Amino acid sequence: MEKNTTKGFLFIITATVLWAFAGPLAKYLFGIGITPTDLVQARVTYSCLILLLFFTLFNRVGLKIDRQDMGYFALLGIVGFALVQYTYFYSISKLDVGIAISIQYTAPTLIVIYSALFLKEKIGVKTVLAILLALIGCFLVIGAYDADWSNLNEKGILGALFSAVVFAFYTIYGEKGLKKYPAWTVFFYAVLFATIFWNVIHPPFALVGQGWSWEVWSGILGVAIFGTLIPFALFFMALKHLDPIRLSVTSTLEPIFATIVAFVALGETLTFWQICGGVFIIASVILMATKRPESIA
Repeated sequence: MEKNTTKGFLFIITATVLWAFAGPLAKYLFGIGITPTDLVQARVTYSCLILLLFFTLFNRVGLKIDRQDMGYFALLGIVGFALVQYTYFYSISKLDVGIAISIQYTAPTLIVIYSALFLKEKIGVKTVLAILLALIGCFLVIGAYDADWSNLNEKGILGALFSAVVFAFYTIYGEKGLKKYPAWTVFFYAVLFATIFWNVIHPPFALVGQGWSWEVWSGILGVAIFGTLIPFALFFMALKHLDPIRLSVTSTLEPIFATIVAFVALGETLTFWQICGGVFIIASVILMATKRPESIA
């Protein structure tokens, strides 16, 4: 399939908007007693069942993969998709959502380092500038300059750092499968193995029988559909059109949208530095959008 960078940017930008809404909703669920493990298991399981129903009814051909690729999908699903879900939710259960996201979005830097050291790609000035702008922008947008970093939860910080590593891994590793299979096929098998993993190590019906209200179950289903199923499908569709560096840098738009959600829905104020941070992130995305696809310059 011919790459269409415009489609790629539209897909990943839409995904970041949905992630921005899902983060605060997950934080709310943690506050009423849902654990990160429960939520991750539920979101991947529901996503898997919905995808399986879709493929069974409309696209059975999309389920066909070569047997020798099962190991690839198992690694992508367990090390990549399953762990990035858990480490993200674990970190936001221990830290402020903004700080956790800010740490997670050091992933583009890790991807650039990997591309330079192992893929021997030449990293140009424009890419380095975009990475720096994105990092500084995230720091400012989430108000990290006001945070008491000395009193932050150490486990939460480690979880967010590990989330950045896993995010970088499945972005790079996911691109490999997309060279052979459609985005929806890659996504389904990543979710399938993540679901198997979580239902093996965690009781499959842990949430059932705990007396949660329909509002809580609606929130869990909302995180599954709008925080997992749709945005991660869009992520893999975007990865079909964009290289991992441009994709990961563009995904740093999430803190901007999260801040806008807080401003509109919760009445939180926007500071001068948050606005500056948003400008920096947008500038980094523009730099990536105007970068020649065949180069990392």
